[in-house]
Amino acid sequence: MTGLRVLHGQAFVGFLHWSRGGAERMAERLVTDIGGFEAGEIPMEDHHQLFWEKQLMATYFALQDKGVLVSDEFRRKVEEMPEAEYKSSSFYGRRAHCIAQLLVEKHIFSASELEGRRATILRLGTRDHVG
Repeated sequence: MTGLRVLHGQAFVGFLHWSRGGAERMAERLVTDIGGFEAGEIPMEDHHQLFWEKQLMATYFALQDKGVLVSDEFRRKVEEMPEAEYKSSSFYGRRAHCIAQLLVEKHIFSASELEGRRATILRLGTRDHVG
C-alpha cells in the first residue's frame, strides 16, 4: 500500500487514520511534518560545528554502529517531542535530548543518573566537569 506509515502501532495514510474498521478520523500532523507550510528563505550561511556538536554526532553514529540505537527509534523520539519544545530547540539540542531519552528508555542509565550528571555539569561548568 503506497504511502502507508506505521507509528506507534497505528497506520496513517495522508491525514486519514486507518484501523480494522477503516478510516475513522483525520490524524493531526506530527511536529516534524512541515510540508506545505510557508517557511520563507532557507538560510545559506555556513555553520561551523562546535566541539560538543561534533562529539554529539560522533556519539550518535557510534551508538548506531554498535546497534544501541536505530534511526527509526530516534525519529520516534523526535516526533514525540511537544511542539513548543521541538520548535524552541536547535538541531543539536533535539538530537541530544532524544539520544538521552532513548538511552534512559533502554535502561543504559536511569533518568536520575542523567539528571545528576546534568546538574554536576551545570554546577561545575562546561569545561571543568571532565576528569
